[in-house]
Amino acid sequence: MTPSGTDHLTTHGRALVRAIEALGTIEPTGPPERALARLLMAAYKRRLRAIVKAAPAWVTEEILSASERIGDNGPYYG
Repeated sequence: MTPSGTDHLTTHGRALVRAIEALGTIEPTGPPERALARLLMAAYKRRLRAIVKAAPAWVTEEILSASERIGDNGPYYG
């Protein structure tokens, strides 16, 4: 994997981690918002799992370090 490829994976993986945490924090105001939040959460987790599966362990560690809660609750990609 090229350095630019790992940078790309790291950047996108960290953004997904932050988006997943944000979606878990936001309180939907009604059924349409809840449905959209669930859909986005499922899609973002699926993408993050694919990145983590394809990336070397050290890249995965860098990606998951973007999580504010990783020490308390484990990785947010599962």
